[in-house]
Amino acid sequence: MDKDRVGPALGRVTSGLYIATAMLDDEPVGMLCSFVEQAGFHPPMITMALSPDRRVAQAATTSESKQIGLNILSTENHGLIGPFANPHNEDPFDGVELVANDYQLPQLEAALAFLVCQFRQEMPAGDHHVYLFEIIDGTLMSDEQEPMVRVRRNGFSY
Repeated sequence: MDKDRVGPALGRVTSGLYIATAMLDDEPVGMLCSFVEQAGFHPPMITMALSPDRRVAQAATTSESKQIGLNILSTENHGLIGPFANPHNEDPFDGVELVANDYQLPQLEAALAFLVCQFRQEMPAGDHHVYLFEIIDGTLMSDEQEPMVRVRRNGFSY
């Protein structure tokens, strides 16, 4: 494969930007992610591709609830990206306002929307795994903002 030729084309596969959150060992964990897609209507399902060593992926598959939160970012949420983009940030929630919910999942007050996702299945897919989640709850927190869209320059890197 000619990565120099394929990379720019693959990078034009658009996605949104999201912050996936969970509780792992009674601590909040979160990460920026973009490989998310709706996968069904009845029941509502999404797929999310994550590196299996990420703490959110571990929470999805090993915690008692097997639930994660998906905070959907808007074009006004650029300030939330930095703390959650760094996988070595010990406390990405520092200074971030949270909203309480019935699931005890970290829900970002400034996000456009929030979905509660129940883990259903995992499939290896190269350097990531694809996780299937059923949406069991959610809320649109601002109907006046637009979702953030991501277009990468090269489909072989973030």
